[in-house]
Amino acid sequence: MFKIKSQEYEFNSIQNELLWKLAIKMRNFAYLWTSMGIFALVSGIFALLLQTKANNLKQLFLGILTGTRQFEVETILKFVFGILVLAVYIIFIGKSTLQAATKLGHVVNTDGNYVTSLMAALRKIDRVCLLYYQLAIMLVVTIWINIIFG
Repeated sequence: MFKIKSQEYEFNSIQNELLWKLAIKMRNFAYLWTSMGIFALVSGIFALLLQTKANNLKQLFLGILTGTRQFEVETILKFVFGILVLAVYIIFIGKSTLQAATKLGHVVNTDGNYVTSLMAALRKIDRVCLLYYQLAIMLVVTIWINIIFG
């Protein structure tokens, strides 16, 4: 069989500018999400330390890990642990969005490989959108759990 070589499409300057602006906006959005995640993580750790004495917190974790203490944590601690998990996920979303923005920026910076670079960027953006969808579901489920069991 014969292989047909696909031709790469070359974007014009207006299309390149649009892609570049989108990559910059996505990068700034990624920095914002990462900053919010770091702020939430630091706030969660700070709240955790304020709500428990350092000695009690150490005993709590050691007791849970060794199985000698049951997981009886106050409501505020459950909330703080939720914040910490959510913060890590938000940081991951920011990092993934930054990677997608970088790939989109490569589309403009690579001559002759526009379609290949664009498809790689779109695959990464698709993964990032899935992360945002999962975050939305996690938030809804968390709210429901707090309403039902709160």
